[in-house]
Amino acid sequence: MRRLDRPLLVILGVMLVAALLFISWRALDSAERLLLPELDRKASVIGKSVAGLLEEAVDLGIPLADVVGADTVLREQLTASPEFSSIEISLASGRILAEARSPTTKAGVDPFRVVTPILVQGEELAQVSVVIPRSLIERTVRNIWLDVSIVLLASLLVTFEMLAMVFNTETGRALRGLGQRLVSIGRGDLRQHAKIEAPGAFGEAARMLDQRIEVLGARQRDLAARAEKQDDPGLIEEVKNLDRRFQISLVREEPPPTLAAIRAPLFLFFLAEELTRPFLPSFISTLASPFAGLSREVVISLPIVLFMAIVAILQPFLNSFTERTGRRRALRIGIVVAVIGFAGSAYVGDLLQFLIFRSFTAVGYALVFVSAQGAIIDGTDRQNRARGLSILVAAIFVAALCGPPVGGILADRLGERETFLVSATLALMALVVTRFAMPQEIRRDRLSGPSRPSLGLILKVLSKPALAALLFGCAFPAKLILAALVFYLVPLSMADSGFDQAAIGRVLTLYALAMIILVPTVSRFSDRMGYRPAFVLLGALISASAVIQPLIWPAPWGEAAMVLQLGLAQALSITPQSALVGELGRRHLPDVPEGMVYGVFRLVERSGNAVGPALTAVVLGAYGLNSALVVVGAVSALGALLYLAAAGMGGDKTSMPAQRETG
Repeated sequence: MRRLDRPLLVILGVMLVAALLFISWRALDSAERLLLPELDRKASVIGKSVAGLLEEAVDLGIPLADVVGADTVLREQLTASPEFSSIEISLASGRILAEARSPTTKAGVDPFRVVTPILVQGEELAQVSVVIPRSLIERTVRNIWLDVSIVLLASLLVTFEMLAMVFNTETGRALRGLGQRLVSIGRGDLRQHAKIEAPGAFGEAARMLDQRIEVLGARQRDLAARAEKQDDPGLIEEVKNLDRRFQISLVREEPPPTLAAIRAPLFLFFLAEELTRPFLPSFISTLASPFAGLSREVVISLPIVLFMAIVAILQPFLNSFTERTGRRRALRIGIVVAVIGFAGSAYVGDLLQFLIFRSFTAVGYALVFVSAQGAIIDGTDRQNRARGLSILVAAIFVAALCGPPVGGILADRLGERETFLVSATLALMALVVTRFAMPQEIRRDRLSGPSRPSLGLILKVLSKPALAALLFGCAFPAKLILAALVFYLVPLSMADSGFDQAAIGRVLTLYALAMIILVPTVSRFSDRMGYRPAFVLLGALISASAVIQPLIWPAPWGEAAMVLQLGLAQALSITPQSALVGELGRRHLPDVPEGMVYGVFRLVERSGNAVGPALTAVVLGAYGLNSALVVVGAVSALGALLYLAAAGMGGDKTSMPAQRETG
């Protein structure tokens, strides 16, 4: 989006922010008035329950001062309702007969009190006071601020994604393309844009400009040929200067406009899956029970491991299926299968049923990913493929930023099963959007060679020490630690510690936030420096050390620091690592198609996603949280040391830092 899109985005963004800030201010301004009645009702129920017991005792002839066990009853009530700071029974004179007080109650605080009288034959003998601490109100208001901020950010991102979708309809593409052409001509950039086939006045105007630029290009080529024929150095140099100034002979390296439209359905689909991240382990725990000698922690990890394993195993085999079926049709099939999985998960009654429906979701996820990736590869070439694939990456990252915090809020407010239905609805919306967002099928000649990595090819790739060290020392542990911590351990440990799903979602979103902010900068920096192994190694070591954070900081700050550090670390390594795979493949396996090398890379990498939760669950069940953190960090650190040894001290010196690429 350039000058034509940006003002509209800014205007809509400012309007949306202003509206949400006004709503937030009104909600926060009346927070105490909205919250206190609910707390009053709960406190009143407790007060009436205690008062009723005491009134019965007095009716039986027991003097109020002689009632035994009142302190125990009050402590039990306070334990059942820990949000209150104290419960007291006092006479009208102010003398306290019994009380139970929370150890966290601070002296000198002006609390809210809900008083219930103890009446016998219409006479008030005493009263029960339930004290609501001001800290509860302040904490609730703070949580409202955080939730509102998350909703504000998610609303902005969703608005921009939907606006981008509008700009990628036929009319939108034509309007956008016309604007881009006018801006480029104004800058003196006469490179040809990607063709626009959209009907209407905007499309016709864009095509007219393209024809004029083609005429100028033809004249420039004729002039260059004439200068060469006349062997006139002055004229040749003048023609070259014109070309450098207006870039007439250069080709604009950008993906076709129709490809950008695929981002909207992908965003909606990936958002549907990301909504489940914060509550998935705790939801599984409500269905799980130890069986076959497996601990509770291992049982909880089974659906997560199954999902990751299905995605990892199926992806290398689905490309040929999506090519035969058609990318658009295969993507729709994948969405439908995933919808069955999301909707079925909302109604499961036991773990086996949940495993079945999560398998549906995993198959759908793999189909959607491979279909989208294949459509982008079909519609791009070597010059603009990286920019095309950035559409897929952006959809995943933005969904990962919005999904966990919003999913946590929905799970808290609506319930976990209802949030699965929200995910199913979002996936259905993605299915509807594909009707006009997916590009038409692009038929290409089949490439010679296998369409998926065979066992022989996998062994051939892994026989190269440089590639094997990179894949097993960095790629595999990177996904292992990500799945172990972000997908499994953090949501489970925070839920067990009493944190709500909204808090878990806020912590998980820190990973995507760090990635979105840093990945583009690191990509440019590593490309310019050409020292990719250093970025990969540094990211792996920082990832490994992230597990220290929960050991030195209390929850949830330790978990938040760990997730943020993990995001920062993997932002350093993810793009240099991918680029290094291609570079090492070209260097050591020139006879193997680059796509096949990347297929092996993705297979090994995603295997880490499946192994991470399983390994963590086994250690967690047997030795506890701290040991699980140490083991996961140790695996990542040992992998980094393995890569360092292979790259720095092994016999294959070509795996040392890459030279700068030219051209």
